[in-house]
Amino acid sequence: MHRKLMALVLALAMCLSLAGCGAGGSGETETTAAQETAAQTEGTTAEATEAADSGEDVGEAQTAGASEADGEVFKVGAFLQLTGNNAINGTEARDALVMAVNYVNENGGFNGVPVELVVYDTQGSAEEAVKIANRFIEIDQVDAAIGSVNSNEVLAAAGYLNDAQVWTFGLGTSPTWMEEDWPYVFRATMNNAYVVPIVLDMIEETGITSVATFYGQDDASLTTAEEFEAQAAERGIEIATSESYDVGDTDFSAQIANILTSGAQAVYLSLSGENIPLTVEQLRQYGYTGIIFNKESFMNLYIEMAGIENSNYIAFSNPYVTYDSVDDITIPIVKEFCQRYEDTYGAINASECAYRAWDTMMAMWEASKIAGNNEPEALREATNQISGLEALGGTMDFTSGNREAFETFNKFILIDGKNILWDDWMAEGGYDAYKEATGNEY
Repeated sequence: MHRKLMALVLALAMCLSLAGCGAGGSGETETTAAQETAAQTEGTTAEATEAADSGEDVGEAQTAGASEADGEVFKVGAFLQLTGNNAINGTEARDALVMAVNYVNENGGFNGVPVELVVYDTQGSAEEAVKIANRFIEIDQVDAAIGSVNSNEVLAAAGYLNDAQVWTFGLGTSPTWMEEDWPYVFRATMNNAYVVPIVLDMIEETGITSVATFYGQDDASLTTAEEFEAQAAERGIEIATSESYDVGDTDFSAQIANILTSGAQAVYLSLSGENIPLTVEQLRQYGYTGIIFNKESFMNLYIEMAGIENSNYIAFSNPYVTYDSVDDITIPIVKEFCQRYEDTYGAINASECAYRAWDTMMAMWEASKIAGNNEPEALREATNQISGLEALGGTMDFTSGNREAFETFNKFILIDGKNILWDDWMAEGGYDAYKEATGNEY
């Protein structure tokens, strides 16, 4: 293929890049309960791979779907955090991808060619993600790639894949990596920059004029906080205090004290992973009873960590929400997915990253149908033609040319562990009831 020929030309440059990466840990993949479950899924196997020509160890690959022994395959490489803190998001994304690949293969594959999924663990390291991307290009010679739910890993690695003309989708939500001129890189999930004005609309609807922000140092958290503060200033909303923390911190008492004494009428959190429920729990423990506006969905996973009482009055805008039970779901396409996930893995997904992964594979499958062949340039052009594709996050439309699937999202607030539509809550007196119950003016 044209792309694979180009990959050979780029090989020397890629090896030099790998040499400059430094050590990214042992690269060994631990077997988790989720991995064992995925290995039991029909059509899924695990195999060890040889080290890259550069001598760098990028860990053990997990493969699902077709085998090269069966003939021609369409090989999709995925780099995901499967171990360490916050690994639940990556493992559930991986599990959903395995499920999606099996579904696609049961229904004809990509233009009659079965899909094979090859997954590597980034261990939460952008450096490791770069090594894996180079492995995809030089050794695995994948036909397509799916990037991490961690945006800093996508930002670090996707440029290599784009330069090698590898058709790539990222699962992270940061605005940054989609601002790059990478025509082979797409997103079939949320861009946080599109959510910020929706959240600010929610804040304005309450009459709140002063907000404290608390943000992390990862790419998605930092860039979203910057976007929020800039747009808030344009609307005349005061940032009463802007707090952050160092990587690895778990005690936020000093930042919370600043928030509580700042005069802020509400709090906006721009955090990622386990720091989200940890911060919510500490805010409530130190006496904050107001609305917490969050940059992303407050998933069941986070409710379990923070506690259901602490999770009341968390508001957000997102294409996805999680559920306690399949019986709670009223949207048919989401209900079908969650039932399939529960039937496959024994429990409903606790992370919305599973939805991101499924939607991504469905977008790729749709592009293959439009293209009518599996050449990278045809798939890239076909992705820009996707319109009206019903997905878990809504209706996908890539025709604006910005390589994004979604631009509008629902608004929610958590009450007693349930995701309530914000507009319904406001219209039915929920905001007044909240003020009466908490004694808050806002």
